Amino acid sequence: MDFGSLGHELALKQYIISLIVQEAQADQHFSVLEKKYLAFATKTLGLSATEVAAIRLNPAAYEIAPPPNEQARMNVLYFLLFMMRADKSISTQEEILCHHIGFRLGFRREMISDLINVMRDCLDKEIPPNAMVERIKAYLN
Repeated sequence: MDFGSLGHELALKQYIISLIVQEAQADQHFSVLEKKYLAFATKTLGLSATEVAAIRLNPAAYEIAPPPNEQARMNVLYFLLFMMRADKSISTQEEILCHHIGFRLGFRREMISDLINVMRDCLDKEIPPNAMVERIKAYLN
């Protein structure tokens, strides 16, 4: 797969939306706040409502190989983390899915846990600007 092509860029965007949908459905409840975050992500990624509707019908069909670029993989994880906290609650099922996807993206389980803890610590407040970066620094070589 050519990771620089427009086709791959679209596939990556669709993959991110599919993960957001799967995360929202992990606890069997797609809340209003999660739908708002989905709308935000859709707009941010530049996808249409028609594309998102197709993804919502079968989110598992949008699987791709993890991008080779660490920044792109981190962006995928960030979208997933922020969806997890969108409804101000983090379920065990959401956490398990985040660990699974994060590990498949090539991140250490400990780092994923640290980032989930940032989300958990900030459920009802803004995340401090450098909170996530500070947690990630401990895992850089």
